[in-house]
This record gives sequence, C-alpha cells and structure tokens, in this order.
Amino acid sequence: MRISCLVLGLSLLSTAVVADIDAEVGVETRYFFEEGLNEQNKFHSSLRGELTYQYSSGNSDFEVIAFARYDEQDSERSHADLREASWTYVGNGWELKAGVSKVFWGVTESRHLVDVINQSDSVENLDGEDKLGQPMTKLSLEQDWGTVDLFWLPYFRERTFSGEDGRLGLPLVVDTDNAIYGSSAERWHSDFAVRYSHYIGDFDFAISHFSGTSRDPVLVFNNNFANPMYLPAYYTVDQSGLELQYIYDEWLLKFEGITNSGLERRYSAAVAGFEYTQVGIFESSADLGWLMEYLYDDRKELAPHSFEQDIFAGWRYAFNDADSSEILAGIIYDPETEEVVYSFEANKRLASDLKLNIEARVFDGGEALDAKTVIFQDEDYLQLELVKYF
Repeated sequence: MRISCLVLGLSLLSTAVVADIDAEVGVETRYFFEEGLNEQNKFHSSLRGELTYQYSSGNSDFEVIAFARYDEQDSERSHADLREASWTYVGNGWELKAGVSKVFWGVTESRHLVDVINQSDSVENLDGEDKLGQPMTKLSLEQDWGTVDLFWLPYFRERTFSGEDGRLGLPLVVDTDNAIYGSSAERWHSDFAVRYSHYIGDFDFAISHFSGTSRDPVLVFNNNFANPMYLPAYYTVDQSGLELQYIYDEWLLKFEGITNSGLERRYSAAVAGFEYTQVGIFESSADLGWLMEYLYDDRKELAPHSFEQDIFAGWRYAFNDADSSEILAGIIYDPETEEVVYSFEANKRLASDLKLNIEARVFDGGEALDAKTVIFQDEDYLQLELVKYF
C-alpha cells in the first residue's frame, strides 16, 4: 500500500504537506547444513514485516518505521522494534532531530568500528548491519567549514540474542533479563556523542567521540552450574574515532580507527583498505568492485571477537540492470589460526513489487586451540528471502 497526498495552502507563504506510507513483507527460510551444537533444527523459517510512514510540512519532517518478525523456531528472534519515530526540523544552517532514530557512521566494508550510536539487532544477522532504534536528541550544525553533530542519548538499548532453539547461537543461552551494568543508572544512563565531518575535494574525513554505555556487551558466566547461562555486562566507555575516505580515479581508499577506554585498559583498533571498481567490465553495463581490507585490534588474542589481525577480500558485482541485481562475495582470513569465514549475498527484483534476497555463510578452519569461530563450525547456512512491497 502506498498513499501520497499533496496539499498546497494559498497564503502569504505556501506550505507543502506530503504524507507517504510504504509497507513490505518478507518470507525467510534458513537451511543449516548441520544440526546445531544443542541439536537445533536445520530448517528455520520466519516472517517479517516493516511499515514506514513519512510526513513533511514546511521545515518539519516526521518519520516512523515499525519492524516485526515471527520466527517459528526461536522465540527470542520473534520480536518487534520501533526503528524510527522521529521529528526533524530544518533551520538555516542547522537541523534538530528528536525521538527514536538510526545513525550510521563508518566507511569500511568488513567492520564498522566507529558506528557506536545504535545497538545491533543480532538476532537479525551477526554482521552488525541491522540496528535497533535509539532514543536521541541530535543537533546538527552545517557550515562551509564542515558539519558538527551533537547527540544526547537518554536511554540504552540492550543487544538481542538468540534463544536456546535459535541458530548462530552461543554454547550457553544469554540471560538478557539479568544484565550487568557499570553504571547505577543502568538503562537510563545518559550517553553523549559528538562528530565533526567535512570534505576537501575527493577527501572525506570525520572525527568523533562517544562517552557512555558500550554497545558491545561482555559475556560473563552466571556461576550457576545447575542452570548455566551467560550474563551480558555493559560497561561505560569513552571512545574516539577517525574516518578517512579518498577517491582517486577508480580507487576508493578507506580507513576507520578507534581508541577505547575499554574494561581494564585502553585499546586501539583499525580497519584499512581499498575498493577498486572496473566500470563496464566485459564491455557490458556491469561494474566489478575489488575490495581488500586489513583488520587490527591491539588486544590480539584477548579481543572478544575474531577480527584482531585478519584480512578481508571481497568482490562486488553490480549488474546495473532494471532489476537492481547485485552480488557481494567475501572472505575473512586469520593468518595465525587459519580461520576463514566465507560470505555471499545477492539480490534481484523479480517484479516491480517483488524481490529475492540470497545469503550464505560458511565457517572453516576453527580447529586451532585459540580459534574463536569454533562455536560456529556447525552453523554454515543458506538463506532465501522473498520480499513483497506494497
């Protein structure tokens, strides 16, 4: 369903009012090639829906995006979220946004280190691309010398985790009802962030700082051997970030780096690389992009993730056709543990209101004693999703 209306007021200053509603429904099936660590099923099917409402009047915009999913296997993946419910006022050289919204920071492909405003909706996907709506007030100052964004984040969103019947899960269920906080204010701790961004010719850069509750929880054992579970612990941190991007002919050079106060000591992490695009490859209308990035975390084996000293290589094939067809394939390789994660994503419009999404992930080489992807060695999967737009 799509509704649009335009009302022109005849007054000293004509004001245009535009309202728009969009909806989509997706049917998803995941097939896992092996049973789960806790004997979970190989087939997982789910149904999702998303409703978007946008309203504009003069200098004001209002947007609502409501999301919901029902998963037949995993009750924790069955959830609803208000991705957006925000009001925006655009002034002369400034902009004010209040409500629930999503903000993206970052330039690299394999990992978004600086993207700290929104919490990850990890039951949707482990790649960190899906985010929960974040309550915020944002003031943006846009001048010739750059843009300054100021954030007040009054409420914290906890990360979602799969349940005992869910796939791509952990050895133990995460007890989200008994989260641990570093601040006595818990979810109501006020977080603050500031970001300055600008460009000089083909060179884009941004500097940011975040002070508040870390979006990345530390999982700790609940010390209950009769009912063992993980407890998510959220500690307050200070993080400064740097984003750099430079366009040179067909080359796109990228860098993201952070320094974070951490739990016990300050640490630094970075992602650097490039994307090279062959335009009109094979004398066609298609473009082929070659991606290469290096991921580094100075905590090395103490890092809670597997991206401490890894190499990412990827290929993006854009058909540039009427169906918006695109393929993205990539691998992340750890030279020390020889762990490899293969990923594949593709999408194609079957009709103007119908789209097919394909995704696959394979985890390999987790035999080393210090391998961190060993828990996912039986989690290789193929996912198909059919999306209907209204």
